[in-house]
Amino acid sequence: MTMIRPDPSMFQSKMVDIQIPMPWFYSILFIATLIGYVAFLAIAAPLHASYYIFENNYYPRDRGLATLLVLQVLLFFALIFVGQKADTTTRENIRKIKEQAPTRDSRIRMEAGGVELQSFWRGAYVHRPSSDDLGWVFDPPQKEDWRASKSIFQADESGLIKEHPSIVGTPTPPDFTTNGILVIMSCLPLIGIGLTVPPMIEAEPRVAFIIIPILFLTFAMASHFVGASGRVAIEHVTEKVRSVAVGDTELVGQVRNLGEIPTVVVDSDPSKSAEDLLLWEWLYDVEIEEEYRDSKGNRQTRRYWRTIDTDAGGLPFVLHDGTGGLVIEANSFSRKSLGQPMITWSCSHASYSQLSSLNLWKAVRTYGSGTVKQHRWRLWGLSLGDPCMIHGSAKTMPNEQIENYGVSNTDPPCSRLVMLGEDSEAMKAKIWRGSELTNITLAESSFETTTIPFVLMLAATTLSTIFYLVG
Repeated sequence: MTMIRPDPSMFQSKMVDIQIPMPWFYSILFIATLIGYVAFLAIAAPLHASYYIFENNYYPRDRGLATLLVLQVLLFFALIFVGQKADTTTRENIRKIKEQAPTRDSRIRMEAGGVELQSFWRGAYVHRPSSDDLGWVFDPPQKEDWRASKSIFQADESGLIKEHPSIVGTPTPPDFTTNGILVIMSCLPLIGIGLTVPPMIEAEPRVAFIIIPILFLTFAMASHFVGASGRVAIEHVTEKVRSVAVGDTELVGQVRNLGEIPTVVVDSDPSKSAEDLLLWEWLYDVEIEEEYRDSKGNRQTRRYWRTIDTDAGGLPFVLHDGTGGLVIEANSFSRKSLGQPMITWSCSHASYSQLSSLNLWKAVRTYGSGTVKQHRWRLWGLSLGDPCMIHGSAKTMPNEQIENYGVSNTDPPCSRLVMLGEDSEAMKAKIWRGSELTNITLAESSFETTTIPFVLMLAATTLSTIFYLVG
């Protein structure tokens, strides 16, 4: 197997980094989105121009106008989604490392991943993802190695984990990427959405120039806050666990257990369970088909997912970065980012209603209006051995906890600290699945998430004000 050593230069981004989205399925989606954009310019743009400039109403009627609105909304979100999947030098290098020298965890996931048909007659499936954007890039200490240590809090013989920022550095997103180009392109479909609303509700055309600035303001604010949350790890220096002091801190390490880990059972169904989860959350929802009448009184059908039940929990665990271990009180954190679902179970409603193992509560569940078509259970989790990044407050551990967790006099000072999910003015407490390296490479620059959307908002507001006054 190819061995690749951590090299900080591999994770340094260029200021301008224009690349096609990868892997191949994102490339196909990118091309399809560009085709849709050309279709929008060829069809929708002339319709808007004829109505607002030449005062000729060639818009389609009723359902056709609603379809035009929906297609423009889909095009806008497709541009934003594909832009966020565009490659950067750092993402490309990480993907190559995972392909050329996959970690043991990655190989296990690839072998176990995919869609499994549990029952053809019941239409029951289990889906496990075969890839993991937030998984280890470099091989971490294995369970057989750290379980052989005298104490869970002692340093590993191998030393600091390879993925620690002290070794690989803290990557920063490039200032301008393919995402920036697609964000700029998305302004036209967003304008198109605003222009489509007045003829739909039979309002004056000038109303569009009130709606458009509101749409751009909403987009700019959402982009700013989402982008800022993705870049939050860049603002703080990552400490080594062994040298952690009392107070706010950022840590990156491996999740290890303090004791026995109970099995997580989803929705009280033993057939839907998972082992070795220190932090977990599941959600049960159903797909609803519902009939309704639109503003014209026409009967329409729609499908959507409705949440029925959800639950979450966690256990105290040890975060270990190779230099030492620190206890994390997981349930004290209100913010958690666990990435993609680790397992998804699904089945048709016909098969679900025929299961003899349903208890009374499940049998009498009500799903509200509409017809239930499918059932789906999704489980997110932070597993034993996973990479983890944490912002929190390190405090001195109470004496009773020191005894309960088996801390000895020979353990390092960090073993007598506990990290809690308490916010401060300088730091918002949060747990991320994944290391700093994998989480930051998914983030976008402030130029793309704040500067460009706000400049577009100012331009749209200025032009809309002019057109509103002229109209």
